[in-house]
Amino acid sequence: MQEKWTLTKPRGTAITTELPEPVNAAISKLYEAGFDTALWQEGLESLCRAVGAHSAVTVPRIAAENTLLLPCTVEMEDFLKAFVAEEWYRRDLRAERGWPLVDAGRPVVLEQDIVTPEDHAREPLYQDFYQRHGMLWWAGITFKSFDQHYVVSLSRRPDQNPFDETDRRLFQALTGHLSRALTMAERLATATARGGLSTLEALDCGGILVNARGRVIAVNAQAEAMLGDGLTIAGNRLLARDADSNAILQSLIGRTLRDGPQEEGAVAIPRPLRRPILVDVLPIPAAARAPFLFGKALLVLADLDKSPVPRETTLIRAFGLTQREAALAARLAEGLDLAEAAARLQIGRETARTHLKSIFHKTDTKRQTELIALLQRLSARLG
Repeated sequence: MQEKWTLTKPRGTAITTELPEPVNAAISKLYEAGFDTALWQEGLESLCRAVGAHSAVTVPRIAAENTLLLPCTVEMEDFLKAFVAEEWYRRDLRAERGWPLVDAGRPVVLEQDIVTPEDHAREPLYQDFYQRHGMLWWAGITFKSFDQHYVVSLSRRPDQNPFDETDRRLFQALTGHLSRALTMAERLATATARGGLSTLEALDCGGILVNARGRVIAVNAQAEAMLGDGLTIAGNRLLARDADSNAILQSLIGRTLRDGPQEEGAVAIPRPLRRPILVDVLPIPAAARAPFLFGKALLVLADLDKSPVPRETTLIRAFGLTQREAALAARLAEGLDLAEAAARLQIGRETARTHLKSIFHKTDTKRQTELIALLQRLSARLG
């Protein structure tokens, strides 16, 4: 199943591991993937061949529907799609029983550590799902990067032998390599993301990139300039100083990370003696993920104090807005949310939504922060 490997202790050093050549080659591929994440799948496939596994996937501890976007071997792709589509992640015995063992100090968890033959015989997860996909035996190699806890999940088919104690010792020797490789990938991805965030500055917008846990991993210069009396970053999280606004902001970030785009749009963060900052939360789609690796959502900030509110006549002339649409756009540019703007204009909220959709269409914008940035630039040029 695999080459013999041994632990040796050179004079004056700690114990080191002499890995079999196929495993060394696979680890080298994963180190390369630290500099080019497109190679991570190739590294996992090499690791599978080296240890006699059928398939593998790298999973952060904080993961749910975004499982579809995780690096995995080709054999794992259909499995992951079905795992999410059929909602098996809601009853993932391996995660439920495995992570407590990891927390207790066991970095490598095998199938037999957490599941009994009776579980195999009676649990729908095994009878209806794992057997169908031919992935019965499992091993989890856990490790930490700079910012996250991960597991490389390895699977074997029912006609293969389970992972055993020899495998466990080998896998324990790999945890440090995996940690260093993925930490490098995270750091390089963060540097790349900062470059991607700089494009927002051309739109006069602040940009803050957060990971799957809502922790800040990159901030552009515009966003840094907006931090202070209304917003701050503490504990690697963007926080509003106003308690009510912060509760709304954290809820919006959490729901966007979990469920995708939210209908209510941006949050107005009040500031003493100044107009608010608008914060919009946008999930990063897979197609746009390349510059923002490890980033799951983009917080877009618009400073309403940066330029005057555009005149309604200017909006009518520039975009063909109706009088009511121009009035609503101007109120939004003042920092009111949609409900407040509707109340100010004495119109119903649904009517305001209809007007806002028309404003988005006529201005070729999609989100409130994007609209505000456009109106600010227009006001600066035309008044």
